[in-house]
Amino acid sequence: MSKTLSKALQLLRFFTEETPYWRLDKISEASDLPKATVYRLMKTLEEEGFIQKVSFYQNGVFIDGEMYQLGTRLIELGHMVSSQLEIRGLALPHMRKLQQEFGESVQLIIMDQDEAIYIEKVESDKPVRLYTKIGRRAPLYAGACPRTLLSFLPDHEIQRILQQEKEKKKYASQTMIDDEVIMEKVKETRDRGYSYSQSELEEGTASVGTPIFDRFGEIAAGISVAGFASTVTPEQAERYATPMWEICETLSKQLGFSEPYPYGSKITKMGE
Repeated sequence: MSKTLSKALQLLRFFTEETPYWRLDKISEASDLPKATVYRLMKTLEEEGFIQKVSFYQNGVFIDGEMYQLGTRLIELGHMVSSQLEIRGLALPHMRKLQQEFGESVQLIIMDQDEAIYIEKVESDKPVRLYTKIGRRAPLYAGACPRTLLSFLPDHEIQRILQQEKEKKKYASQTMIDDEVIMEKVKETRDRGYSYSQSELEEGTASVGTPIFDRFGEIAAGISVAGFASTVTPEQAERYATPMWEICETLSKQLGFSEPYPYGSKITKMGE
């Protein structure tokens, strides 16, 4: 299986800016693989959306479905990687500022395949601290920052995600597994602009999460300040959220969000 996967990935490497289109026989010659083997690999890649057949005119000759080019699945993956790199680079200086202000861990999370994934972090400088691994995944219903991502999705998307995971895992004593309770927290997060969690993903921990929006006005990422429940308390949540909103407003603008950021100082100004 690993050799087959390696061969398929090698075929993808032939598609470059200089040679974006390939015929089956030509890629067989270039790869030094039998035509039958190349056909099977290309068919699998095509079924998965990594390549696609194209028809066009070349030197006055109509080539009907005889050429392959990279597929839209690679565009989606490339966009996701690009977005991750962009938001990580933009957010990291602000995350360091938050860590210095509060002394707690700061995390950056995006959504991938209906889960939250941690893509950047700045560790607390306290002797005893939380440890979160970059690349860690979490369900969208548990934890402040994952739930922030969930809360700003369209309602039909939220319902789809909750329904597809009917047997929700209870990670810690306060993990919410009832859909009605989760939806109440979603509404609360939208109303006040931040999500708070305590002992939901890990016992004895707490965090505050705030949203970052993209140029389409959709949720792009979330930032959280996380620590132990004894220090990151519900009473202090808005104290954490206020500078987090300012940072999320800046990052949202950098991602092309053109509307006024709906929380924090903007709300005060609109109410004056």
